Amino acid sequence: MTQALPEFLATVAVPEEDLEFGKEITVTHTEVVPVSADEYWTGFDDYFRLQAYVGMHEHMTTIKGDGGVGTVIEFDFLDGRTQEILLEKDDSTKTWVIAMVGSNPLFKTYKAAVKVDEGTSETAKVTMSITGIVALEDYNSRRGHVAFTKYMLRNRINEVLCLIADKKGSVLNWEIEIDCRPKKLWDAVNDWAGYAWVMNATGVEVVPDAPNYDLRRKVFFGTAFAEERLVMGSENPNTLTYEMGRNDNMGALHYRGKVEVVETPSGKTKAKYTSTFLPLPGADAKTAIKALMDPRMEWIKATFADKPNYFCMLL
Repeated sequence: MTQALPEFLATVAVPEEDLEFGKEITVTHTEVVPVSADEYWTGFDDYFRLQAYVGMHEHMTTIKGDGGVGTVIEFDFLDGRTQEILLEKDDSTKTWVIAMVGSNPLFKTYKAAVKVDEGTSETAKVTMSITGIVALEDYNSRRGHVAFTKYMLRNRINEVLCLIADKKGSVLNWEIEIDCRPKKLWDAVNDWAGYAWVMNATGVEVVPDAPNYDLRRKVFFGTAFAEERLVMGSENPNTLTYEMGRNDNMGALHYRGKVEVVETPSGKTKAKYTSTFLPLPGADAKTAIKALMDPRMEWIKATFADKPNYFCMLL
């Protein structure tokens, strides 16, 4: 993962009673999301699509079932395969529960539950809980994993918003090739305290919130700023994902951006950028976001392209 996240997670408090090896623990997070409970619950309509959409479920196959309670899926996880079973999907209470079948290198047991409650007519209160026994014997590794699991709860809740957006076609993709080595762009993207890859940015303020397991930053454009939350970063492939709440300039209730930096066969850089968003009512978010991002992509190409070495050319 990107270096900013493990550095942040090292600063958060993890209750000592949650770090006893072999003990079953529960971590919970509640998030107010900017859609109604009924709309949020539509993210659970299709079990297979939901499980395939969320991260860390690569090469998913069905062991048994048609997507209803009792369905078992299997997917790549670390160096092996993990199975999960759908234990509960209750439309009346908007409750969804899955559990791991057997164990894997991180958990001896694992169960995840989501409960969606009414908020206002335009919001819902979503609670996600994970109950399990961590399999890691090393204390520091166990502590890091419990902290990471807690951080991931908000990610997973918001990932359902992205699935809802995806189902509605509220996704835009860009792919550009840049005349530079991938490390040049990735070092800029991967720097959570930097802004070299953000067009027109004038500064960054990192905003860690250890008590709430939340790492954000304010990207300044003069006196104005956009607040971004770090979702995840990885280096195989080099990928950074961040998200924002309501953004009137984009016309979005919720926005998630994903940057992937890879090497082309010629040793240059290919950058892929994905915008996933829930539009504000009445807003043309797709047009607004495209108008903002099209010039940014061209600016990145020009800014990070290697400049000719005129001294060598003269020789």
